[in-house]
Amino acid sequence: MKTRTFSILFVVLVTVCLTAGTALAGVSEPTLTVTLSGTTVTVSWTSVASATGYTLNYAPSPYTGPDSIVSVDMGTQTGISVNLWEGAAFYVAVQAYDSVESSGYSNIGYFVIYPSYTNGLGQIFVLLPAGTFTMGSPSNEPGRDSDETQHQVTLTQPFYMQITEVTQAQWETVMGSNPSYFTGCSTCPVEQVSWNDVQSYITQMNLRGEGTYSLPTEAQWEYAARAGSGTAFANGGIVHYSNMNECNDDANMNMIGWYCYNSGSTTHAVGQKSSNAWGLYDMSGNVAEWCQDLYGSYPSSAVTDPTGPSSGSSRVLRGGNWITVARISRSACRGHNGPGSRLNIFGFRLLRQP
Repeated sequence: MKTRTFSILFVVLVTVCLTAGTALAGVSEPTLTVTLSGTTVTVSWTSVASATGYTLNYAPSPYTGPDSIVSVDMGTQTGISVNLWEGAAFYVAVQAYDSVESSGYSNIGYFVIYPSYTNGLGQIFVLLPAGTFTMGSPSNEPGRDSDETQHQVTLTQPFYMQITEVTQAQWETVMGSNPSYFTGCSTCPVEQVSWNDVQSYITQMNLRGEGTYSLPTEAQWEYAARAGSGTAFANGGIVHYSNMNECNDDANMNMIGWYCYNSGSTTHAVGQKSSNAWGLYDMSGNVAEWCQDLYGSYPSSAVTDPTGPSSGSSRVLRGGNWITVARISRSACRGHNGPGSRLNIFGFRLLRQP
């Protein structure tokens, strides 16, 4: 493994398929968080009481072997922000050390900076690549529901996904009024909008001459929410409580979204929690997000570019919201309601065609 002395900002930042580290008795591992804002990457980690310093390990993706790993002595710093470039993809992990030994590796972080587009409303979109993923949840995932049957999904076309939920200001600029229950926060997500209301908003957006917009399909939404992960949340698993319908604290959910435990019974300005590895915020919590599809049973076999059932009475909602328990914000969790329903937990984000 190569070692370099940290100078100004490290030139490249974070991909590394690190080999498993073995924790030593005296020093515990930090917990790592990676957040994207445009092309700026922030890597931070928890402090370890017995540590006298930290080593940041990173390597570019795809991983080419141990010689590609770079180790940077961060001293007593517990974070760094670096401006990278579109297309940058990295893994990163941190170790704590004292005068005698080093800890094992922290959790391994991964991110990709995809090309972005910003329209005249200031709505930012990232271009997500075509790909194949496993949709639904494994049978042993705590808190899962019976309608989350795992199946392989292939999306053959890239698409732009809005990095945040549509805000009250973005809605009011287009529609002339604000239907939200939680007013006085222009950067909070618009809510109390029905699926039908959203279609009217999209019609007006498409008349602006800045591209073709729609709601994401349910498959596109989950693909974006997972950002390459296979765990309950994009940043890890869900804590298994004896009663997962109680409003309990969940460490991973606290990092990425607003839910019953931390919301204070209200929505919050978009983009305040950590993003997922693809730079998308609030995919878990804040408001539930309408998808294009009618709600129905999943197929059990592999599908390509699914658009949901051809008939049904309700539309899909995804992502949990400010009042629900953590398990409802899992990447695989499915909600649904009538297309005319307006509740202060219902919002949305846009998809834009490339």
